[in-house]
Amino acid sequence: MASSPFPSTPKAAPATPSQEPGKWRHPRLDEIVRRQNASTFSDRNLKKVIWNGAALLATVFIGDSFRSYAFRLQRLLSLQTYPEISLLVLRLFFIMNILIALYPLFGPKDDLSDIPLTPTQRALLGLDPTATPPATAGTEYVTPPRYRLSAGSRQASPASRSTSPLSAGGTVSGRNSTGPSFSPTASPLFQKAVTNGNRENGRRSSIGSSSSLGSSSLFGESTFSRAPSTPSPMERKRSSLGVSNKWLLGRWASANERDICNFGLEPHIVKICHGRPAAMGASESKLVFKQGIFRLSEEKDIPADDPYWARFWELPESTEDVFSLFTPADIRRTRDSALSNLETLILAVTSRLIVLKNHPSFPDPEFAPDRDALNCVRVLTRVLPFVYEADHLADWEENFFWARRKKKTREAQVAAEVLFDEAQNGDEQAQAERRQNSYEDVKPLAEELIDTLIDLLFFTGFTIPRLPAAKSKVSYAIWQNGVGCNSAMGSSKDFENNRCEILRLLLTLTGKAMYMPSTTLPVQGVKAITYIATCPDKQVVLTLLCSLLNTTIKYNPASWRVPYDHVVWKDPKQILVIYCLQLLLVLILYPIPEDGRGAPPKNHYRHYFGRLHRPQDFQFIVDGMTRILNQPMQVTTSYLPGSQRTVKWAPEMLMLFWEALQCNKRFRSFIIDSHRAHDFVILCIFYAVEYRSDPSKQGVVKMCIFILQTLSVEASFGKSLNKKFEAQDTLPQNIRITPFNGSYADYLIMSVHTLMTTSKGKLDAVYPALLAIINNIGAHVEHLSPATCSRIVQLFSSMSAPSFLLANETNHALLSLLLDFINAVLEHQFSSNPYLVYAILKSRKRFEAVRAFTLESGQQEIERQNQRRKAEGGSTDGITSPRLSQSADDLRASSGVRSPLSHIPEEGGPFAIGGDDSDEEAEAQATPSQSSPSIQNSRTPSVSSAADESVPLQVRGMSEKARGKMPAGQTFSRQNSTTSLSSYAGPIASASAGFTPTAGWLESWLPELPLHTILTIISSISSHVPDSALQSSSSAEGRTLISNLPSFADEPQIRIILSEPTAVRVHSFEWSALSMGWYESLLWGFVFSSEMVVGSAAGSTPGTVGVWNGTGIRLFRVQETAAQGPTLMAPKGAVDAVGSNLVQRIGNLNLRGRNNSVQDTQNTSRSPSVREV
Repeated sequence: MASSPFPSTPKAAPATPSQEPGKWRHPRLDEIVRRQNASTFSDRNLKKVIWNGAALLATVFIGDSFRSYAFRLQRLLSLQTYPEISLLVLRLFFIMNILIALYPLFGPKDDLSDIPLTPTQRALLGLDPTATPPATAGTEYVTPPRYRLSAGSRQASPASRSTSPLSAGGTVSGRNSTGPSFSPTASPLFQKAVTNGNRENGRRSSIGSSSSLGSSSLFGESTFSRAPSTPSPMERKRSSLGVSNKWLLGRWASANERDICNFGLEPHIVKICHGRPAAMGASESKLVFKQGIFRLSEEKDIPADDPYWARFWELPESTEDVFSLFTPADIRRTRDSALSNLETLILAVTSRLIVLKNHPSFPDPEFAPDRDALNCVRVLTRVLPFVYEADHLADWEENFFWARRKKKTREAQVAAEVLFDEAQNGDEQAQAERRQNSYEDVKPLAEELIDTLIDLLFFTGFTIPRLPAAKSKVSYAIWQNGVGCNSAMGSSKDFENNRCEILRLLLTLTGKAMYMPSTTLPVQGVKAITYIATCPDKQVVLTLLCSLLNTTIKYNPASWRVPYDHVVWKDPKQILVIYCLQLLLVLILYPIPEDGRGAPPKNHYRHYFGRLHRPQDFQFIVDGMTRILNQPMQVTTSYLPGSQRTVKWAPEMLMLFWEALQCNKRFRSFIIDSHRAHDFVILCIFYAVEYRSDPSKQGVVKMCIFILQTLSVEASFGKSLNKKFEAQDTLPQNIRITPFNGSYADYLIMSVHTLMTTSKGKLDAVYPALLAIINNIGAHVEHLSPATCSRIVQLFSSMSAPSFLLANETNHALLSLLLDFINAVLEHQFSSNPYLVYAILKSRKRFEAVRAFTLESGQQEIERQNQRRKAEGGSTDGITSPRLSQSADDLRASSGVRSPLSHIPEEGGPFAIGGDDSDEEAEAQATPSQSSPSIQNSRTPSVSSAADESVPLQVRGMSEKARGKMPAGQTFSRQNSTTSLSSYAGPIASASAGFTPTAGWLESWLPELPLHTILTIISSISSHVPDSALQSSSSAEGRTLISNLPSFADEPQIRIILSEPTAVRVHSFEWSALSMGWYESLLWGFVFSSEMVVGSAAGSTPGTVGVWNGTGIRLFRVQETAAQGPTLMAPKGAVDAVGSNLVQRIGNLNLRGRNNSVQDTQNTSRSPSVREV
């Protein structure tokens, strides 16, 4: 029979039976696992200890009942029951179980030296590779057979290798490429990836581009500058009739493979995707995965179509597998020695993720498994921080992730599908033109990846349930009811776990900020955050914003729980809440950097967050915020210490509250009008006082102070503080003031005094902000209590002390701010604050002494104090640079948690300058302490105008109208003339390094101190008041004087002041590039800290994995602290090992300890902690 000119249909020959890959198993693996588990203290041991301990306690409580029942049974049956012996045996049984469970903590570790294992096998099992016993006669090492993971051959036949799409000749680096040049980020993987057809994959064009790319696909046969040209059947003519290789491959593929091929996946990708070792056990897959990681750095330029890449999304079983087996040392070794392989890895997992997202069946366990997508996300999360930390890869990273790319047009893709070669005849020039125009621009890789991740956050069956009204797999529906949504959508544990994985990768992408200096970050920005924040799609922005916000706000940590439940169980919801809150903050507070081409784009997330206006939304937000922020306060007041675990994201919630205050004026008005601002005042004071002595929490303390400053700007807030504070006795001990009887204004002022006098110099940088708080409310506060007024005067005494004023060139600005506050209260609320007037009159000589202060008298007083200290046997070191202090009667008597009070030298007895002997004994100061650093940065004092040069020094602080109303001919005098300043010969060396006070420096600010109002009131009233009335406010004369003080408002001099009060000056918090850098570093410090301690949440729930541990953070300083050893409450590998696998329960590869280092091959004894700045 004559042969047909057409080729016959290929027939598959019977396959030779062969061993399938991935099924090998060490014959003694069961014994290895059993012995490793026996020597590891895991969650099972902990539960055994707890249950047997509970049973042992139960035998104690029911012992009497058991004996009574046993004796009754004995009388009934006339048999000896021996209840005491039975109880003893039962208790010994429980004790023995406890000891057996605790044995791994104290017993020697089994190194499996009697089992012949190769060094590689021992390393994979977490054992010491060097401890391999010497081989003896009869010793045989059992190793896996050599075979490929894929059943098919990786190499094409020599005859078709040059033209087959399966050719592996092109490498990622493209060093042998002769094809045309397109984009600088090349990989052959993009020539063989999926084409999306008519699916809408790109939501928007990239940054700086106005072209519409709505139907563009990231992986639709993209090409790069170094990639070989795509094989085309039109390149040469053939006279014989034939079919293309693609058709033959399609006929060769199985039914499932053809389905995916029709979707756009090339045959070699099909082989990679379907090479899953389905029957491989968890332990075996980990060994294979670890061996593959070694190949990543050892073999150069692994082809993009190699089935090897499928291991990264097929073999890992969990997030812990990826992070424990793919160590920082492996990633750095690959990055530095085989960058092309790292590039291909990122492209492979990214393309697989896009393929799965666009697959019509995703998530489907057979055709498009969600586990593959999760593993792709995990690998990217693991790798990207080590790319960001490498400065030498900055240009490569910019080109690889953010450069424009090329892809074949739809027409070119259709033309490439032509089956018969005769259809390819035509003019050579026309063909060349068509080839040149067959490519179009597509989005950069990073933009397409971000769009895919945001789509996956709202993917039906993956992160949200199936919705009846949904028209596509991606449905932008809000996760939780609350803002923008009245009905809950419903969720499941798997959906929440998948959201955690996607959110963690988004935080990793935006976490490039951690590898930039704080001075550069606000100016340069992060492209990933810029791309997300400037998304023009309103539906995407609002859905993501409300989903993150509602998930954060709705969480309730105070739901009914068993005490100490956190010891054996962790709430898996917490991980999702933390990630939602952190990503929300990253987006809201991000300032879009200017590019020099006009106004920067709008941050749409901040814009829409600032446009919230419904009262019910504000009520929902405030309730959720206070619920979270109150929880640490409730923990401190619990009757069972340690029975509750405090939430770790309270600082982030404070930051969200501050953002709401700044960008939403309606929210600010709501909390003030509804008096909810009082709750936040208490909360901010609690966190400031709680953390004031913790060096790593100074950023939180500063933020709390700035929040109070932001609130105090509103006049209505100052007026609302006059409300009586009645629930002060319910506060935690560390912020409770006893005895207390006053308003919220009293409590706020006294707390500011406490922060300034008990911080031991740690908060000197924010003293101006603390004084700005009371300055802003000064014109509105009424009926200040005697205790509050006493603290105000004590603060003035500390700040007006010579050693404080002369210790630093800016300390006088703090005194000026405090005087501004006192003036504001006197000028605007004179009649409503008689106790403050009384306190000023008692300390009148102190105020008068400041006006008479000279450099000479100040130095003399300092020397007099030093001599008195020497006479008393005390040290004089550092006397000239005091810290602010409290007096002895300011101790909060009931708390006992305050740090010891420190006192400046001038507070050791009656005020030295002027010698005020009228102070009552309660105002005597205790022994002064040693010096501390004084303030270094404070507000600069106001500069007088040139017109003031002709004005007498004493009235330069007065307004023009006040000067005009002064009695004619009144003269001013000072006890020490200005000429005495020049009579002092030698300069005074202060404790502040490099600062020497001079007469000129003193004269530059001393006349500007706003003392006129106070001195005028003192001079107008003191002549009418006997000294006996100022001895004590509790005496009859004192009470009479206080009740009559408001009537002195009719005095001529006082009436002049009150009729023309100084305009209220508001001290707002001002943002700058420096403060913005501090703010962003504070946020990313929170993100790093929350992810720092490795541990799973519960069961299969993904926990924190230490994404950024061991990397070169530059935004803030990471300080190493000593790691804690295993304990019963926190055993290594116990609670955190729930649902863990073999590798994670084994010694050196255990992620659950607190040991993290740059090189995973070494065990360290220190763990990182964030020191905020």
